[in-house]
Amino acid sequence: MLLCYIIFMNAIHHHPGKHPAPKLSPNQSKILGCLRNAGEPMSAYAILDHVRNDGIAHPPTVYRALNDLMKKGMVHRLESRSAFIACGDGACDGRFAFAICRACDKVVEIHLSKGDQTRLLGLAPAEIVPEQVTLEITGLCEACAPAQAAPV
Repeated sequence: MLLCYIIFMNAIHHHPGKHPAPKLSPNQSKILGCLRNAGEPMSAYAILDHVRNDGIAHPPTVYRALNDLMKKGMVHRLESRSAFIACGDGACDGRFAFAICRACDKVVEIHLSKGDQTRLLGLAPAEIVPEQVTLEITGLCEACAPAQAAPV
């Protein structure tokens, strides 16, 4: 069974290829490197544990860097997991969705077209002015599906 979460967030306006690579602070570089090396979603506190030896010792420092990296389109927040993941393309324009394996936490980033995003934004009720859609689809990946279906 697939569970879908539609979360409306503030728009992220970063367009890869149209601007030079954003300049990162040392803390942003360390945190982005940590997420890229992990290759899986991490909570802010898990990130803090990994970068503590690099001189980052306080949660606000991690959250500040994560917020800046999200604004640059280089990190995404997985709302259903309260976790963060590095953008699969390095940076994106804010039109994305995620497919997440509920067994192994594998995350696949899905790029949405402008039309896809427009249709999803159109689902918002009249009293909400939508700005951004984040879609998270939870299910089982190809590797985990057979194991879940096999009798114990």
